[in-house]
Amino acid sequence: MTTTGTTVADVLPFKPREAEVQTGGGPAFCLSCDHAWEAVAPTGTVHLECPACHRMTGHFRFEYQPSPGQQVRTCQCDNQLFYLTRDGHLCASCGIYQRYD
Repeated sequence: MTTTGTTVADVLPFKPREAEVQTGGGPAFCLSCDHAWEAVAPTGTVHLECPACHRMTGHFRFEYQPSPGQQVRTCQCDNQLFYLTRDGHLCASCGIYQRYD
């Protein structure tokens, strides 16, 4: 048996490994057209492209999981995404301010 000085790497070309990207998924909805779908996106993604209207106004329905026992605010339109303003909690879906007296 003779050795020719060839290695496995010389015979089989190896492709470099692609960087792994962590993703998250779950129910999503569009603020523009109210379309709902199951989305998967890289971790940290804020705006999703809606598959129906193709606008970048999609959001995960449950972006952040509250601590156990913590109350979750839900608008009358069944939305849980709010903008916090000086005037109160503004629903990102229907635009109605929520009052908590």
